[in-house]
Amino acid sequence: MKAKLVTEFIGTFFLYLIISLSALAGFAADLAPIAIGLGLTAIVFASGFRSKAHFNPAVTVAFFATKNQPAKESLFYCIVVIAGAVLAAYAALIIAPTPLQAIIDNSTGFQHSESFQLIPAIFSEFLFTFALVWVILNVALAKGTAGNGFYGIAIGFVVATGAFSVGSISGASFNPAVNVGLLIHQVIDLKLFAIYTVTQIFAGLVASFIFNSIEPKK
Repeated sequence: MKAKLVTEFIGTFFLYLIISLSALAGFAADLAPIAIGLGLTAIVFASGFRSKAHFNPAVTVAFFATKNQPAKESLFYCIVVIAGAVLAAYAALIIAPTPLQAIIDNSTGFQHSESFQLIPAIFSEFLFTFALVWVILNVALAKGTAGNGFYGIAIGFVVATGAFSVGSISGASFNPAVNVGLLIHQVIDLKLFAIYTVTQIFAGLVASFIFNSIEPKK
């Protein structure tokens, strides 16, 4: 399990570091979704063979719900990916203190935006977290795609697509671990953190339920 946990920690660390620098700090500007998608693709290909490349508690919950991961391992996965996101958030503050501190100083988080609408944001997080988990289950666990060489591209592409589609509406988190980083950077407040996290976990469970109902058992 040690190798899996180290892999999940490193993968989540770099995933959130890329998100914070390319999107929050604005270094990739309008190309941030591409940077995030490409980065995630590379990290997934580097990690999938070892840990299944979750980097996301909603994915871990789905693996547990589909009986593809034991409870103890699932718990440790959730702990280390959250730790990875926390460390990445503080690393980003060292690398890019000015633009990230400006989010706090200028109160530009979603909770302060007059254009932010909670219901569209929640719906966006539900749909695209569902899409992400659905893609992962079908490229990582489905018998029909066993041994495929495209799993990393599929996962990276669905995240990039979601970021392009609803990034301005919800922030395009799709991941409770990412929520932790967004909370540290005050892009979301504690209320949004709780709402987003519950929504994402629920989306992962819905995806796992549908996957279980249609995937052949033997």
